[in-house]
Amino acid sequence: MHPLNQVIMRLHPIENPSSLILKAAYLFSKKTFGKVLSPLLVIYSRSVPILQVSTKILSTDKKISLDKNINLLIRNFVSKLNDCKFCSNAIEHLSQQQKFDMRKIKELLNFQNSTTYSQTEKAVLHYVEQISTTKTATQEAFDDLKKFFNDKEIVEITWVCASENYFNMQAKPLGLTSDELGK
Repeated sequence: MHPLNQVIMRLHPIENPSSLILKAAYLFSKKTFGKVLSPLLVIYSRSVPILQVSTKILSTDKKISLDKNINLLIRNFVSKLNDCKFCSNAIEHLSQQQKFDMRKIKELLNFQNSTTYSQTEKAVLHYVEQISTTKTATQEAFDDLKKFFNDKEIVEITWVCASENYFNMQAKPLGLTSDELGK
């Protein structure tokens, strides 16, 4: 195994925060998930402003017009592309709660050859794969996406991809692993 894939949690969890906002967030997490989630213990416990920004990003998902299943498909795919164990587990857990087709999650990394995905979903995944790995997209991938989505939806697809990359780029470098949600 490559040494970069052997990262373990690099910062100690903060179990007892002093901030009232964090205490409330810990209680909400325990009530919702049965435990305080790793990002709270490791990342947000050290920076309330980052917690506030992350909460705002997550709340934006409820305000965009993009289909919920496309949103979940993007988030699942990006977290798998980035090999972010915490995010993959959290998004899979949310997907199960939302009654998302879990076969689609299992075949994500082979979407091009899978019959599980529609042409629309394949266009999204192709675009998202390109922008996640190269930070741009070919004109062909963009034109393919445009066959199925309007300009607003394309902006939202790009935003969902970018925001999932944002979360992955915090969790993975700091060594957060799966919280074993839903298991």
